[in-house]
Amino acid sequence: MPNPYTTPLVVAVADGAQILNTTTETAIIPAYGFSANDPRIYQGASFTERCWFDISNVVTTPGTVTFRVKHGTTVLASSGAIAMDTTARSNFSGRIEYDLTVRSIGSAGSAFCQGLVILGNVPVGAAADPQGLYFMGSAGEQVPAVVGSLDFTAAWNLSVTAQFSVATATTQLTNHLRILKANST
Repeated sequence: MPNPYTTPLVVAVADGAQILNTTTETAIIPAYGFSANDPRIYQGASFTERCWFDISNVVTTPGTVTFRVKHGTTVLASSGAIAMDTTARSNFSGRIEYDLTVRSIGSAGSAFCQGLVILGNVPVGAAADPQGLYFMGSAGEQVPAVVGSLDFTAAWNLSVTAQFSVATATTQLTNHLRILKANST
């Protein structure tokens, strides 16, 4: 049943676990769990999530960082690999914001998910993207698409992850605030 108001499902005000010196894809915040046949999941259900974090990279091997939104293990949206700057950056600000809309439900449901990653202090090389604004698409950076074969009849987790390409100390990310909302339709 549609919700006539935007409803926060979770507001996390405590810092998430720091992702530090690893190339393993890691959730930046705890996953949000939906139950099997969750009544909040219906055709047209819409969700918005925002996460505010800080991120650091080193000068010697800055590498890349990739952000993903996932339904269980299935990628709903990805930023693609974002090249970090060859200038060392410590604790600069970042934000992820995305919208997820359920297109169809069932054991082979579908959803559309698209969002943005905003990195402050122009943390990337000038030639790459001087604005520090990156789109997240279902089929990769800047490519929107509907993702199918999503089982909404079973319990599933909605998660936001980050993955660095290098594990050089101190490459890190710490999420500080998260707001996940169910939107009216």
